[in-house]
Amino acid sequence: MKRFSIIFFIPVLLLASCKKWLNVSSTTEIVSEQQFKDVTGFRDAVVGVYVKMAKPELYSRDMTWLTVEFLSQQYAVVASASMLNVPLYNWNTAPLPTKRLNSWLGMYNAIANINQILKYQQENHSVFAGFPITDTLIKGEMLALRAYLHFDLMRLYGKSNLGGNPAKMNEMAIPYVTSFDKAPTAQRSYRETIDLMKKDIEEAIKLLEADPLSRLRPSTYWNAEASNNFISTTTSGTSAINRKMRMNYWAAKALYARILMWEGTAESKAKALPLALQVMGTSLSNSIGTGDGAYYSWVTSGGINATDKFQSDLSFVNEQLFTLQVENLFTIQTTGTTASNWFDASNPNATYDVLFLSDARMNSIFEQSNTALFATDWRKTRCLEAAGSTLTNWEIRKFYNKLDMSVSYSKRIPLIRVSEMFYIAAECYLEPGANHDKTKAVACLNKVRNQRNIPASLNLDAAALTDQEVRNEITKEYLKEFIGEGQLFFYYKRQGTRFIPNYANEMTDAQYQMPMPDEEVINGGGRSN
Repeated sequence: MKRFSIIFFIPVLLLASCKKWLNVSSTTEIVSEQQFKDVTGFRDAVVGVYVKMAKPELYSRDMTWLTVEFLSQQYAVVASASMLNVPLYNWNTAPLPTKRLNSWLGMYNAIANINQILKYQQENHSVFAGFPITDTLIKGEMLALRAYLHFDLMRLYGKSNLGGNPAKMNEMAIPYVTSFDKAPTAQRSYRETIDLMKKDIEEAIKLLEADPLSRLRPSTYWNAEASNNFISTTTSGTSAINRKMRMNYWAAKALYARILMWEGTAESKAKALPLALQVMGTSLSNSIGTGDGAYYSWVTSGGINATDKFQSDLSFVNEQLFTLQVENLFTIQTTGTTASNWFDASNPNATYDVLFLSDARMNSIFEQSNTALFATDWRKTRCLEAAGSTLTNWEIRKFYNKLDMSVSYSKRIPLIRVSEMFYIAAECYLEPGANHDKTKAVACLNKVRNQRNIPASLNLDAAALTDQEVRNEITKEYLKEFIGEGQLFFYYKRQGTRFIPNYANEMTDAQYQMPMPDEEVINGGGRSN
């Protein structure tokens, strides 16, 4: 059994600027007692976890629109570009060794911060006198984030298609770290790892019932802490503490559905379905789309059709259940590329580092042969734009930032969106057993399609489709919905898809499983041997 030393220099945020770190006496010792002497210190530390998650090696770049999205084969590959080896799954060739290491360290660094918060929350619990809701929410939020980060570590560095290969559940997965100390943490089996995720997320959901977004308490419940913007559900104040953006009650339920789908058994999918439906705002006994909740709303034509596309809501912010506000997204997008921006596809050449869809790829994804569908879907007509001298390079506009952009949603990176819950529900409705309902599966897909400007006259007809054809439609939706978000690769991987578009060879764990870092890092990191 491998052991990984993953505790290293871990800075903790100070409230003053949300960017300054505590002084430390050495690179291995953390001065943290003063940080957690009052509730303000705990709040700052929570914000610090999100700041870490928004680093380029994590969710503001590599875990979303750059490295992981390249693994899905969506982007055109420019010869001699720096990312060329990524869609070839050349794990030991630049830039992948560095990216493999930095994402691993970054996620475990954030986990260490989470465990530090939980440790001092237990030890210094008296500081929460007068702030019982904040106390409950911090613990629930940190447990859910611990599950989220471990889950993504397992999704990226672990094996594919666990549901279709039960024997893999006994193999070694990742270290699941639940304490804040320097002791090496042993890898656990996939079975043990998933069980620990479930334990964390189930406890988190119970605690997050105190979240104002849950609507499970009378409105007077939060009066005692009404002036505490840490539990705010509006956009006023610091965006990093807005509960609609952070790991909240509904995001935790959505995460649990994701975990259960990754487990992949019939039993786990049966449990995932009601979770997805609850997030959608409905239930097993109701029709699809009848109870859209106050915690999300669908993008509107007014939001998506601003005259200046840079001012349009192209990432559908009000549909995001969990999102990061990345204030320096423009800087991240203009760093490490020979272009003016990673998303600027105006003039690719042999050494141009740029992200775009080829004309052939765009036509395939958005079904050019279906003229009416091709002409109406906002995900194509608004979220992509033809560029280049021949207008055959399709720029991805949802995250494309300019320096002078004033709208806050242009700087958000979605981590969980409600549309995914509709797709999960559709998939679960196709499972054999008591919940099988092809009509409802298709209704889930039509609901999202209609919200993407596809008219009801083009709705899918359940009676005319086989179960497998509906599954194919789910895949089509993932291809369209999550361009640039890193979710398509994990969808393929979860199902063990053997052949994926734009890659000639069969996909196995050799391609799906990013190797754990193979070098020992001073004061931290990991070693795979």
